[in-house]
Amino acid sequence: MLDGHKTTDPIGSTYAGVVSQESVQIALTYAALNELNVTAANIRNAYLQAPLSQKQYIICGPEFGLENQGKKALITRALYGRKSAGKDFRNHLGACMRHLNFKSCLANPDVW
Repeated sequence: MLDGHKTTDPIGSTYAGVVSQESVQIALTYAALNELNVTAANIRNAYLQAPLSQKQYIICGPEFGLENQGKKALITRALYGRKSAGKDFRNHLGACMRHLNFKSCLANPDVW
């Protein structure tokens, strides 16, 4: 367990955005009026895909095997429980969307 409640508070925002119902309604209306295709997706286990913005490690317990117990293990992906996991995933998703040539909406950056 990462014990995110015991870690120091990160500097800056830890915000992980969620698209509002109003933004979805506006986007769908705009798409319908302009005969645009709409694509939607849900990402399961989202945080497990995002690289960390900070280096963190754990001390391995017995669940990692006796040969690894007490050793340090570097965490390379965002985990639920880390205070900045939401921000890390949002940044990762944004980079992926930009790589696919999508642009974030100026009025609501969580709409692409």
